[in-house]
Amino acid sequence: MVASFINIMIVTSSVIISGTKIIHNGAVAVYTGTILAVGSLSEIIKKFPGHRIHHIKKTVLLPGLINLHTHLELPPLLDIKQAKKFSDWILNLIIAKRNLTNKDYSFAAQENIKSIITSGTTTVGEICTHGESPSLLKQSGLRSLIYHEIIAMDTKHKDQKLRALRSIKNTGRIQHGLSPHSPYTVSEQVLNHIKKTTEKHKLKLCMHVAESKDEIRLLQRKRNSLEKLYQFANWNLDWAPTGTSSFEYLNDLGIFSPDFLAVHAVQIADSDISLIRRTGTAVAHCPRSNRELRVGRMPLKKFLNAGITVGLGTDSLASSPSLNLWDEMRYAYKIHKKDGITPKTIFSLATSGGAKALGMDKEIGILEPGKKADLIAVPLPKKDTGDLYSDLLRETKSCIMNIVNGKIILDAR
Repeated sequence: MVASFINIMIVTSSVIISGTKIIHNGAVAVYTGTILAVGSLSEIIKKFPGHRIHHIKKTVLLPGLINLHTHLELPPLLDIKQAKKFSDWILNLIIAKRNLTNKDYSFAAQENIKSIITSGTTTVGEICTHGESPSLLKQSGLRSLIYHEIIAMDTKHKDQKLRALRSIKNTGRIQHGLSPHSPYTVSEQVLNHIKKTTEKHKLKLCMHVAESKDEIRLLQRKRNSLEKLYQFANWNLDWAPTGTSSFEYLNDLGIFSPDFLAVHAVQIADSDISLIRRTGTAVAHCPRSNRELRVGRMPLKKFLNAGITVGLGTDSLASSPSLNLWDEMRYAYKIHKKDGITPKTIFSLATSGGAKALGMDKEIGILEPGKKADLIAVPLPKKDTGDLYSDLLRETKSCIMNIVNGKIILDAR
């Protein structure tokens, strides 16, 4: 059977992280975009002789990183749009975007895609607002789940966008879903319509949920600064959602499922955690964005103890200093290590956790036979403390090689 394979690619490395195993002086054999075998270099070469070999010296080979939540079309706006209140940041962003064109969004997406490839991302959960990122992601070679954003407190504009999405088809690397922006920017009527659409067309959903205290206060009809947004947008406050929490409100609409990705999930109660676990909803953790927007800290340990699927996302350059997932991993470890979160756990959030959150865990997230060949090579840490995951978090900034679906999309050797 082995002899029938042609054009097998073998990638060698000083160290390979394969599931729970760490293999020294190892290799990965890839054929038509799929991993055939992972093992020692001598074992792989003996099993697949005569094939092209990429020797990548002094590196660690590991699963490609999964950036669960991005807005690639947004340029760097963080420094000029910071605000003390979350609602003021939203208004600053809306005003800033009035001066941006589709060319600006396209250029930003191109630059941001280069950035995430260089840092080692192989799969991205992208929120598409302006229609520029899908074609660029397709060209880039990245694996993507593109959530098309909807903001609508009335039903005027929803039908046109949903009709346009019917012509979009999933391909091997590129999948599509919907992203109602948040409970306070998409009305109950529109959410019900979106729910029917996603069920009919089997689309995945992504939504900013329970990000700020003001969001919860709005639902509870308490005084909140999001009222400024409603005034600015000329929305009637009667259109705003009502409920004890964002998660309870959305659960009452029956919108949660394992195909739903809740982004941020900062302002939650224990009852919300039970609800998330029961519905199989996944969560995208964006700790640096939460810090920059001053919305609080997600209780990661509680989520993981409850068995909830969690991955990491950088969010946009309007709310985060970089799209480098290693930076996100380092900060996540810094703020959660006192709760017993280890570097190995952080690594799993950026790989297998993100894969499961996107419903792609049967394809990616771990280097093992049968999975898609999404892998990266990063420099071997200069200091060996005996904890490879800790060493990688401390030193890694970018990758040397980035491979998606068996295709090399970056070779920086």
